Amino acid sequence: MNILIAIGGKEYSKPTLDLGMKIANAFEATTTIAYVGKRISQFSEKDVSVVHQNLDNRELYRPGVRTLEWAYDFLESKKYIKKDKSIAFNDHLLIDEENSRMRVLLKGNHSNKIDLILRTGEIIDQLRSEVETSNHDITIIGGGGNKGMHHKLVQFIDSSVMVVKNYSVNKQYKILLPVNNSTGSNKAIQIAEKFAKSKKLPVEIITVLENKSSDKKLRTILKKTEQRFTTAGIKNTATILEGNPVETVVKYAKDDSLVMLGVSPKNPFLKYFFGSKPISIAQQCNCPVLIAK
Repeated sequence: MNILIAIGGKEYSKPTLDLGMKIANAFEATTTIAYVGKRISQFSEKDVSVVHQNLDNRELYRPGVRTLEWAYDFLESKKYIKKDKSIAFNDHLLIDEENSRMRVLLKGNHSNKIDLILRTGEIIDQLRSEVETSNHDITIIGGGGNKGMHHKLVQFIDSSVMVVKNYSVNKQYKILLPVNNSTGSNKAIQIAEKFAKSKKLPVEIITVLENKSSDKKLRTILKKTEQRFTTAGIKNTATILEGNPVETVVKYAKDDSLVMLGVSPKNPFLKYFFGSKPISIAQQCNCPVLIAK
């Protein structure tokens, strides 16, 4: 499993990083924590390079470095890595790998499964490039800010996406798992099972009946999913609901829910113009939502 956690400002990224690392640990996943900053001008880039080569004793400022430093300190405080007290975090720990990507060389006794990445450029393009380059399975993003950007990320990034909204480190969560007959739903079931077992979380399995033609199939899927979690030793409940799927799931989800559901198999361009039920649920729920692909 390969997980990407996208962070922004320090104040709003703590819940995203905290929940992201919990998921990464549950899967024992290789983890990339990435910050996308604005691209500096060609002239400034040249000056930075010259100074970096000739004045090694001078600490340089690059946009995003302080955010990566904050992430590094957060990981150390939560014991995800062990910090080497003899080495200060500074700009010289950045290794240029390509024009828009730099990696932080973490010194000391840290986990070799965690990378800190600084990218510069347009955020959608850079995160998509990061996912494509490293074959990430899940991309975890914050739930605040530009909803249009979240829409595009979910639509066009080739990985499952978790939108972390109103997450509290002090709250006891349970997984809410809406199931249907989509391929994405099967993936959501796999992720929910692994995370629930690792963190000992209860699971609420639901299906929403919208029309009689699908009733029998959805009831069967619900029953099989319930049996799967029971066999795995995971505490669960199974509930049949009726109505509009988006409105029903949003109403049923509580602030202590971690919603995990599958994305529609519809063509991404059609989804962009005509909407997607999972994306609508992620936008309207006031809790974290994972959309599995």
